[in-house]
Amino acid sequence: AGDGGRWYDWAMARSNPRRPSLLWRIFVLGGLGTMTALSTSRKAWETWEDNVTDKVPRNVIRGVLAATVVTHLGEARVAARIAGRRGVTPAGPWVRSTLLYGFPVLQRLAKQPATSG
Repeated sequence: AGDGGRWYDWAMARSNPRRPSLLWRIFVLGGLGTMTALSTSRKAWETWEDNVTDKVPRNVIRGVLAATVVTHLGEARVAARIAGRRGVTPAGPWVRSTLLYGFPVLQRLAKQPATSG
């Protein structure tokens, strides 16, 4: 019907439910990597200021990085609880993926069918 439904179904059938889209992975890993480099490397920070912008203070970048890490840690704890309550095993890959990629993995975990046992 032109809505991309069959394409989506095909792509989802071949994707790993614990891994979000390639675009999301690039966005998250690129952002975390950039913020980590800017937070820890004087050379990276100076290059950023000279070539990108000097409008954002370094402590703001560090704060955003810290908030992101804390958020992902919290989401990973929620993933562990959801997996435990629903009997999704093994839970470790879900928790690690949520820690790395955040809420898209958590949303997919919540949609996983509960196992009986």
